[in-house]
Amino acid sequence: MIIKDTAIVHYRGDECTIKHPEEYKIELDLNHTNIGIGMSGGMDSSMLLWLLAHHISENELDTTIHIWTCIHQERPFQAIYAKKAIAFVKEEFPDVKFGQHKIKTTSAADYITNGTNCSWELVNEENVTALFNGVTVNPPEEIGKPVWKKRWNRRAESRDWIHRDKWSYAIKIIGTNPWHIEYKPFVHTDKRIILAFYKKYGLIASLGALTRSCEGWIEESEKFTKECKGCWWCVEKEWATAEIFNYDAIESLSTWEELDNDLGGD
Repeated sequence: MIIKDTAIVHYRGDECTIKHPEEYKIELDLNHTNIGIGMSGGMDSSMLLWLLAHHISENELDTTIHIWTCIHQERPFQAIYAKKAIAFVKEEFPDVKFGQHKIKTTSAADYITNGTNCSWELVNEENVTALFNGVTVNPPEEIGKPVWKKRWNRRAESRDWIHRDKWSYAIKIIGTNPWHIEYKPFVHTDKRIILAFYKKYGLIASLGALTRSCEGWIEESEKFTKECKGCWWCVEKEWATAEIFNYDAIESLSTWEELDNDLGGD
């Protein structure tokens, strides 16, 4: 079953009947008995897990969700927030079947490689035929640079992909046993799509509050007890939230004292 879901965002107050020009659409291929999803504890993967469970439950599908989390030694909070989000989703959808949560800790140098290997191990151990990843692309430069300013040059450039015009993106992997397909249902647009679905389903103050998108270093985040308000991901999250909840991102970011010296010019 191919699931299609759309989040429509409206303006605030007296203009609440007026829609933003863009509708946020996704497709989820749920023609699989066993699926896997990478959970980092961030907003993106947590939203994707919730959407998968929601549509599996709504359509009474016989699908089991398996999960992997790769813990970065320098930012060892992924599993903590991933487990919080998973517990929330399980409580919301008690009829959905969950399988293994595979966790691996890795050094920074091998983080990407070991994350991929962890997902492929899940494929082989659980006969998973579809892996889901909640990654988005960066906003276009003309949109992002006025907000990020100096931080724009520190963005995750690997996310400047060409798939922005597609509803979903999938690769069939034939070099593993069994074969599987990797889906990136958010990759055709930027992080605003994530906040649009949080807003549609009323999850920003519940599931959203359990997540962590910040990737600031230990000394920048009071030993990972607060958001650093300085990394790319903190700014991206605030920008996307402001866009979808209809307030001014630049004005909001101007109150972040930690960013004053870094957002002052190009």
